[in-house]
Amino acid sequence: MKNTLFLLAVSSLALSACGLVEVEYDKLPKDSAAEIIEDVPVRETKNVTYTGVVAPAGISVYNQGTHRLVLPGGKFILLEANDIDLNGYVDEEVQIFGSLRPTVEAGGMIMRVERIELIEKEEELPVNPDDTDDVPFEEQSSDADLEPVELPANEEVIEEIEESEVIEEAEKSEVIEEAEEVSSVPSAEFKALIEVMSRQDYAAANWTQQYCTSHISFCAPVHRNWWFKSFGATSSTLWHVELSPEPIESLGQGPLVIELIAGSNTDADGTIDVSNGKAVGYKEWTFGRHFRISGDESLKDAILYITQNITDYAS
Repeated sequence: MKNTLFLLAVSSLALSACGLVEVEYDKLPKDSAAEIIEDVPVRETKNVTYTGVVAPAGISVYNQGTHRLVLPGGKFILLEANDIDLNGYVDEEVQIFGSLRPTVEAGGMIMRVERIELIEKEEELPVNPDDTDDVPFEEQSSDADLEPVELPANEEVIEEIEESEVIEEAEKSEVIEEAEEVSSVPSAEFKALIEVMSRQDYAAANWTQQYCTSHISFCAPVHRNWWFKSFGATSSTLWHVELSPEPIESLGQGPLVIELIAGSNTDADGTIDVSNGKAVGYKEWTFGRHFRISGDESLKDAILYITQNITDYAS
């Protein structure tokens, strides 16, 4: 009898042990897989800039980020920041700088914000953050289909300028003369900006922004790491736009300049002239006008790309 009880007890312990082993075996791969996934590094695209309106993250399928940046057209990217209080920028139009990566949930993009700057409001904002759908940011295209992307999308800025907003000719002339005096002898800071721009990768995939104006009806490509500013018509040009790796406050601060000039220049159409340390590209345009894209000779490849990719503005 005692032997029988002893055998039953041993069998029970063995069965319990087997059951315990089976449970732990089932859990082990899941826990190990989770640890492996957490150890996989997340690929980021660094030195990315975007312009839009900051809004709270709100209720979303994406469990990342504290805020969102609403882009033209209602699309958005999620935002997170360690040393910047994004609450102070809610409902403000801003320009942000940081590193972009995919969200854990497929289809979204999130930016780690490193710098943020306010943009002065000159007209009514094109989008209202409260009215946007919970649609992930995607690469801009002519189609309405929403698909995940790996690279930042085109950021198109359309500028509407009335004649009353154009600076007076006399004032423009004085400003241009001052800018020419400054640019004739580049400062150390200006040379540093040129050097930063010359080190960029000019592959087509990196020209993810566009400057567009319906007033003159053209669009010009802008490198994803650059800022741009339009100064409208001047005393010597029909339109004047400057590009720089830093925000531009006044005329003459941008190392690369796009100008629309009166008069035809068909002989130089599509060519790049490099001389005296300067590079100038020419592109024939409509109604007897042409573009002149100019900058330091180290920027000739960027000037060539812009010259070859200026297009009509399609409303």
